[in-house]
Amino acid sequence: MKRRHYFIALLPNAEIQDQVTRLKQYCCDRYQSQAALRSPPHVTLYPPFWWSDEEVEELEKALEAFALQASPVELILDGFAAFPPRVIYIHVVATPALQALQRQLVKAVATPLNLPPTQRHPFTPHMTIAFRDLTKENFHHAWAEFQKQSFAARCWVSHLTLLVHNGRRWQVHREFLLRNLA
Repeated sequence: MKRRHYFIALLPNAEIQDQVTRLKQYCCDRYQSQAALRSPPHVTLYPPFWWSDEEVEELEKALEAFALQASPVELILDGFAAFPPRVIYIHVVATPALQALQRQLVKAVATPLNLPPTQRHPFTPHMTIAFRDLTKENFHHAWAEFQKQSFAARCWVSHLTLLVHNGRRWQVHREFLLRNLA
């Protein structure tokens, strides 16, 4: 039984994806942190978990059912922040709608499917630009630069995205249209 690594996220529009990817590339070039380039810019709603190929259809059906009752959500990106000593990210405002979407996803999908409890930290919406392979020394240099900068963008997201790891990077497995337009 083959198992793959998945996670569930919101992906911003193409313009914001391009802006964030340029920041990730800058961090790679300037601070030797390339790990963030291995996934599209995103806000994680449910962190990575292992799931068997045989049960992917069950996962997709649960996400489809959830998406039928979930509403599109606005992402508001506002400045830079960090999880010292390794992560620099774009701060995403934890709006009530975004927090509710994440909580509802866990309740409607993760809990019934018994997804592994990988939520070790409270939900802190963010878009990572450098992490994991960012050395502590380079973190301090990069953070000194980014904490002085501004970043502002916003967009509506109408799809929930299931991403899968192909052995080298994360890629979109399937998108689910958030259909509750009430």
